[in-house]
Amino acid sequence: MSAGNAGRPSSKRSARPLLRTPSHEEGLARLQFLVDHGSRLGLLLGESGSGKTTLLETVHQDLRRASCLTALVNVAGLDPEELLWAIAAKLQTPVETEWNQFQLWRALNDRFTELRFLREQAVVLIDDIDLASSDVLMHLYRLAKCENAADARLSIILSGTPAAPARLGRRLLDLVELKIELPAWSVAETRALIDATPTDAERVVRFSTVAVERLHALAHGLPRSIVRLTELARLAAAADGAEVVDAETVEAVADELGVHAVAG
Repeated sequence: MSAGNAGRPSSKRSARPLLRTPSHEEGLARLQFLVDHGSRLGLLLGESGSGKTTLLETVHQDLRRASCLTALVNVAGLDPEELLWAIAAKLQTPVETEWNQFQLWRALNDRFTELRFLREQAVVLIDDIDLASSDVLMHLYRLAKCENAADARLSIILSGTPAAPARLGRRLLDLVELKIELPAWSVAETRALIDATPTDAERVVRFSTVAVERLHALAHGLPRSIVRLTELARLAAAADGAEVVDAETVEAVADELGVHAVAG
């Protein structure tokens, strides 16, 4: 079976719109800088729910619109063959589903040689690097060191939580040319995300200033948690017939979810 029809697991997720906050704009700019300069390896770090996956999806879409050959792969649960197959297929490399590691590497090396002669760039975006097995990490190290890709301008971006560097190992970390850390969102950015979050209620229910501040504290400034608490607090307020979400409603929703702010 060819790459186009193969039944390998897909790492593709539906893209979510990215709210253009200053911190994420900076992250996008730095990722684009890495790609534009043909740097081999970059590391994107942020807490779970900080927007790393959304940022990678945005970069992926931007690069594809610019006709740049790009592979976006989530490595959670993948074995080495699945990793190599996913990268090869997304870089438009002819592969077969039954091929072993040797055959997949040979195909990738041939592809990189072809890209070198065509003077084309390739970008590989790896998500959830924290969940990669040691064998997968070894193959990513080999990919980063691949000589055939030296003149093909291959750039690799690994994305994970702040704990990821401890998992990567010294050899892979030594190859990192640019590290990007996504900070928690500010109260102002939280307000912007709340206002941008769609609602299923029949009418728009706004948040009081105190409610926004409390929601920000409970969500620790993480976009995924902000959106979740926003949606549930709006539904709770709408069910009570309230026109404004207050801090008490946010607290009640957070209590049901078992979410608590960090003391101090």
